[in-house]
Amino acid sequence: MDDLSLHQAVEALQSILTPLTVGEFSEKIGKVSVYIGSIEKSWKGYSSSLEPAAKQTDPEKRKNALDSGIRGFKTSAQNSARFAKMNLDQAMSQALNTLVRKPMKTNKVDEKRKIDALLRWFDQVPDPTGQMIEHFKATSNPLDKYLIAGPWGHEYLRKRGINTEAFDREICQALECGDSAASRLVLSYGSLNRAIDEVEGAALRSLDAYSPH
Repeated sequence: MDDLSLHQAVEALQSILTPLTVGEFSEKIGKVSVYIGSIEKSWKGYSSSLEPAAKQTDPEKRKNALDSGIRGFKTSAQNSARFAKMNLDQAMSQALNTLVRKPMKTNKVDEKRKIDALLRWFDQVPDPTGQMIEHFKATSNPLDKYLIAGPWGHEYLRKRGINTEAFDREICQALECGDSAASRLVLSYGSLNRAIDEVEGAALRSLDAYSPH
C-alpha cells in the first residue's frame, strides 16, 4: 500500500509536469521530473534491502541494518525533493522574467532604494498580497511593476510564508499573459510545490513498516 501511494504521488506530479516539458523551460522542468522519478527508483532499491533486514533474527543486527537503510533512503528522498524544488524555483524565476521585463536603465542603487521603500510598506501588514497587487495595477513606475511581479515579489511572499497562488493568478491576469509557456508555469508553481511535498511525504511514509514502534 505504501509503494502504491508513493507511485500515485509521483504519477500525480508527473501529470502536472507533462504539459510544461515543451518549450523554453523544458530543461529545468525535465530535471524536476528526473529528481522526482529518482525517489521512486531509490525506494525500489532500498526496499529490496530492507525486506531481508527486517527478517534478521539477531535483534542488534536487525536494528543496525534497518537503521542504515532507513537513514539512507530518507537522505536520498529528501535530497531529491530539495533538488527538484531548486530546479522548479529556477524555472519559475525564468518564467517571471519572461512575463515582466526589468527596465533597461535600472541601476543597482535605484533598485535597492526602491526595494527598501517597498519593504517598509509591505512589512507593516501580516499579508501584503492585496497591497502588492493593487500597487502593481496602480503604479506607472516600470521598476515597481518589475519588482512586484518579478522574482523579487514572489520570493518576498515566500519568505513571509505566504501562499503565492492567488498572487500569481492576479498578476497573470493583470499582465494578460494568455496561455504562454511562462504563464502556465507560473500558474502551476503552487500545485507543483505541493505535489513535490506529497511525493516526499509518501516516500517517508513508506518507511513506516520498517521503523521501530
